[in-house]
Amino acid sequence: MKIIALVENTSRSSEYRSKHGICLYVETAKHRLLFDLGSDHLFIENARKLGVDIESIDTVVISHGHNDHGGALQLFLQNNSKANIYIRKTAFMPYYTKVFGIPVYVGLDKSLAANERIIFTEENYEIDDELQLFSNITERECYPTSNRALFVKSSQGYVNDTFGHEQNLIITENDKTLLLAGCAHNGIINIQNKAEHITGQEISYVISGFHLYNPVSKKGEREEFILEIASRLHKKNTQYYTCHCTGTRAFTIMQNMLEDKIKYLSTGDSIDI
Repeated sequence: MKIIALVENTSRSSEYRSKHGICLYVETAKHRLLFDLGSDHLFIENARKLGVDIESIDTVVISHGHNDHGGALQLFLQNNSKANIYIRKTAFMPYYTKVFGIPVYVGLDKSLAANERIIFTEENYEIDDELQLFSNITERECYPTSNRALFVKSSQGYVNDTFGHEQNLIITENDKTLLLAGCAHNGIINIQNKAEHITGQEISYVISGFHLYNPVSKKGEREEFILEIASRLHKKNTQYYTCHCTGTRAFTIMQNMLEDKIKYLSTGDSIDI
């Protein structure tokens, strides 16, 4: 299995442009897939440089309904004629953050929800024997406080998002399991626990943002909170790759405890599992 970071907040070199967001290319025995797309054309630009053929992609998973993960959906549809796109139906609801108290739209283009290649997923959705999606995380251990800055617009006004639109992907190949999460808004501890409940075994690898940094306020979680997460991850026999909304400060704090068990994934990086 090969994973290449096409879009991430940072870059391994000046050869690849970076931007707030995430798009991961994953090559398995059966699939050529993209996990998230980022917000704009950057995934196409970097794919060309990294030898990834966008037309060959057969599967796309959008982790949740925020622009930095699925904003490039229209561009993908224009540059690929065959892939199915798996997404939660609620991912097309109107999502917002607030800047100085003013609501700012951070959701997806709702007009794309009717596209014939969109497949709306249930709480548990098995694509095939390699790929399984799951959502509906109900545990709230080590729940990111920066979620308080994210809202959904309803008849009652702007209410706090509960992230029912967030889904995660388990890839199984041979005896290895890989968990992919976008921002882990529901908490990486809770997401991994549910993935292990579904598979009945410990997850071998995790790639995910941990949502420990708020890009609007430029503030991160408390150090004690970050260390609590690191302590729990340390107890697992899992290799972690983190990125995007984790933030470099939180990564450094976690790496001091986890050492080689956690690595940072930047634009242009490649992993072979």
